[in-house]
Amino acid sequence: MKLSPPQIDTLKKLISYKGYPEIDLQYEILDHVACKVEVLLEEKPTMSLDDAFRKVHSEFGIFGFSDLAESYTKSIEKRYRRFFWEEFIAFFKSYRIIYPAAIGFILYWLSVNTRPFGYELTLPVWAVLFFFAGLIFIAASYYRVNKSLKNYVAYKSTNNFMLILNFFLQLNVNGLRFFENPGYVIDFTFKGVFMALGLLLIAISFLSIFLLPRVLDRSIAETKKLQAIYES
Repeated sequence: MKLSPPQIDTLKKLISYKGYPEIDLQYEILDHVACKVEVLLEEKPTMSLDDAFRKVHSEFGIFGFSDLAESYTKSIEKRYRRFFWEEFIAFFKSYRIIYPAAIGFILYWLSVNTRPFGYELTLPVWAVLFFFAGLIFIAASYYRVNKSLKNYVAYKSTNNFMLILNFFLQLNVNGLRFFENPGYVIDFTFKGVFMALGLLLIAISFLSIFLLPRVLDRSIAETKKLQAIYES
């Protein structure tokens, strides 16, 4: 027998009661549960839907649906990592590379020709300031869609990229003190290697402002596909 829409809604609620309120995760679990419930109800027409669900749930063992939830979450995280590297490679193959190059040139010009509030700021410092401005933009974009998609595992997993931004944020805050003097030198001493590494990481964080919003947009698009399918 085929489950009716009301029965599907009931199963979703029962899955939610088991500790899985996320909409996309409910449907992922439902894919594994519905067929077994249908078989049970076909074999025993007098069995209630609740009893059939409890029997199917018990077949998953003492941890219930936790293995399914963990597997689904890992697949989402793997997909987001793939998104990031796809965007990273595509970035250097497209015209969009012009944007960081142009902004980098502008920041270099500012570091050479301006002294805001009487301070001489180096190029790395200007790059960090640009990173902070971009960080505000990304945080605002993330907050804007948070309310409508907060009940989806696919969207919650974008927090992984917020952790990346937080790492870059801490890196830049602590690295600023090393680049206040425009006379920094990169050589094969410990200090020179450390400074070169700091410059490289600041450059990566600079590029992340151009990459991560697109990864976030792709993540949101995937979640909205689920939303359209499941809530139509």
